Amino acid sequence: MSRRPPTRPCSNRLDRQTIRSWPLTILLIAVCFLSSISFVSSTQAKTTALLIGVSDYDETIGLADLRGPVNDVKLMRDALQSRGVTDIRILADGIEGSARPTRNEIMSALAKLANEAADGDLYIIHMSGHGTRQPDDNDDEADGYDELFLPADVTRAEPGARQIPNAIVDEELGNAIDLIRKTGADVWFIMDACHSGTGLRAGGLNTADRYIDPSVLGISGVTSSNAGKNDDKLIVDRQKPDNLQGKLIAFYSAQADELAREVDFSSVDRSDTAPTNPDQNNWFGLFTAKLANRILSAGSISYRQLFQGIMADMNSTNVPGAARLQTPHWEGDLIDAVVLGGSDTVDVRQYQVDFDMLSAGAVHGIEIGTVVELVADAAASSDEIIGYAQVEDVTPLTSFVRPVSDQCVPTPDPLCENSGQLSEKAQFARVTVVPVSSTITLSPVLDRSENLGDEKVSALADTHPLSVQLQQAIKATNSKNTSRFETDNSGYDVEVSLHDDKLWFGQVTMVKGVPVGLSWKIDGTDSISLESILQRIAYAQRFSGIFSSIAESASLLNPSPIEVSSSWRSSEVKLLSPIGAEINPVRECRNIMRRDAFTSQTQLPPRAKLKQCDILQFSARGVLSGVRDVNRIHIDSKFCVRAQYTRIEDNRTKLSLGDDMIMCSDCPDGYSAGHEQLFVLVSEARVNQEPLNLEGVVDNCTSRSGTRGIGQQTISNFLKSLGKQPGTRGSMGGFATENVWVERLDWQVVPRVSVLQLTKQ
Repeated sequence: MSRRPPTRPCSNRLDRQTIRSWPLTILLIAVCFLSSISFVSSTQAKTTALLIGVSDYDETIGLADLRGPVNDVKLMRDALQSRGVTDIRILADGIEGSARPTRNEIMSALAKLANEAADGDLYIIHMSGHGTRQPDDNDDEADGYDELFLPADVTRAEPGARQIPNAIVDEELGNAIDLIRKTGADVWFIMDACHSGTGLRAGGLNTADRYIDPSVLGISGVTSSNAGKNDDKLIVDRQKPDNLQGKLIAFYSAQADELAREVDFSSVDRSDTAPTNPDQNNWFGLFTAKLANRILSAGSISYRQLFQGIMADMNSTNVPGAARLQTPHWEGDLIDAVVLGGSDTVDVRQYQVDFDMLSAGAVHGIEIGTVVELVADAAASSDEIIGYAQVEDVTPLTSFVRPVSDQCVPTPDPLCENSGQLSEKAQFARVTVVPVSSTITLSPVLDRSENLGDEKVSALADTHPLSVQLQQAIKATNSKNTSRFETDNSGYDVEVSLHDDKLWFGQVTMVKGVPVGLSWKIDGTDSISLESILQRIAYAQRFSGIFSSIAESASLLNPSPIEVSSSWRSSEVKLLSPIGAEINPVRECRNIMRRDAFTSQTQLPPRAKLKQCDILQFSARGVLSGVRDVNRIHIDSKFCVRAQYTRIEDNRTKLSLGDDMIMCSDCPDGYSAGHEQLFVLVSEARVNQEPLNLEGVVDNCTSRSGTRGIGQQTISNFLKSLGKQPGTRGSMGGFATENVWVERLDWQVVPRVSVLQLTKQ
């Protein structure tokens, strides 16, 4: 397949733009046993596919054969070949020339990929077959069970055993994928199998489930009643090594309490685009069939668009009703990259439409007055718009629209005139304009160039060149109608100060004579413009307002189903570099970590004062059974917003919420002290809709670095610019109508000089 040469970001660029802290560990992006994982790309030099299909099992032990996996492999082979993939390796029974897909053959094939992999390569791994579960013996599963893929030579366990012989455990697959990614290669892992539900072939006429009750294979205690209500991840939510250079993106074929099914497409209405097999075996995995069809027709679309198209296809009325009960979902860091096209993004933000309801709300940045364009298909191009609509009501997770003309100029009040009926063909909505609905107030420029105290200081005159420059930036920003600023000396949202030839922006900008917050060089040599500074502030303030409003509207009658825990380990002050010394923050914190020079772990108190190399950790456990989407949103002292997503399934084990964070006032990307916020947003997993995964949706910083997340061995790319038009805080009514919960934490990163001076006293 002809590909462009690798164009990964240069390491020297990342060294200048590094993230503001170091995770001790990074969660491996989980791959569900019910799952498919989409192309991970970073402009690969070589593309290789490994297609695994297990249809022929040992029926003498009660393990029934499947009919679809062999067809899934053929279908994926043809789809990938149509896109130019030529190196395709097959392990599948029923295909001439292929080895039998035993445990040894599968694990050996995965190891071979790791041995061959190189930086920039793409490896596509597709696995189709039976799945099940067994008790977890190393306590890394939220539900207490390991998820398994069953190869062709799986056998029955002896009485009393806790493990199924020859089964492939989730951790084994995760480790095999890690070895590939350590080389810098990316992985697209596709798993169309199932290990939840009520048993084999429970889907009804013309459908079958890819699930084996563990009791069939001699494992007791994993009943059908709990198998459908717990953790369904094949590659578990465990902390991954810090040296994984390659990327991974996961498409899950079903929610935790649903079945992944194979379907007899010979019974499907032929008006639907369905796969066919000349051997008259027309059984296919439903997810694989829809995925392959989309791959065949996909142009320059993102994985998000690909996923949305698959989800719409699986909800088609031409699919048997029982099969439509599965809801795919995704996780990963390349959701907005171009399918098979590398790390370049098309940056299309679109949401599912159900008549007049959008599957996006306030937490996605939607506000009353927002204008969207409507399209009939997830992969529609920009010239295939079938109409426009304007948001007239917003809840945290959804919004409601009315049809408007293409001449609509968005304002929250009044709305544009209703233009008639929404098109019945509208399947997706793409945000075009977010209106300005409120104003952010800045202080005048406070003159702290001479007075370093915290007492009240005077403001620069309106005619001062810096005051004039700030007003010009405000005027330019306001003229774009993406945010609105004004200055007010009597009360303000953000303080602005002049100190040491820099403008400082923050909730406060001076702590005991030391400046804190986001700085901008007044000599014009800064890499970011003053106007861009204001846009970043507006964006962060907007989402702070959204999440704070939800947190404040919490009801004691509807407590969160997730218990969030925070912990703080304080670094030893005596090991910090002294004032005036040359500071290498990475080496400094590594030294403290190597010595384990921390106080004992305590719960993070309200508005804590944190210092260089302090460690924060966040975790959560379900209070009730069920599946929840959990987003950790961090707004740092430089007004950077970053989200990390975790899926909490059931209530047995705590899971980490995002990367552990090492705080820094002196960071690899520069000085960074001041007020910070962290929000934990919890929502119930939604049927037939995308997961509420805000990674890359609310992130706002322009570099591919981000807020407090540098690995000990490598610098990871966490944030990316969305190029979205940030707005301001809008109407957030109706929070009580949806199961959404937010917890808020605030802290202050204290400057090094303040910490060391206080210690001397």
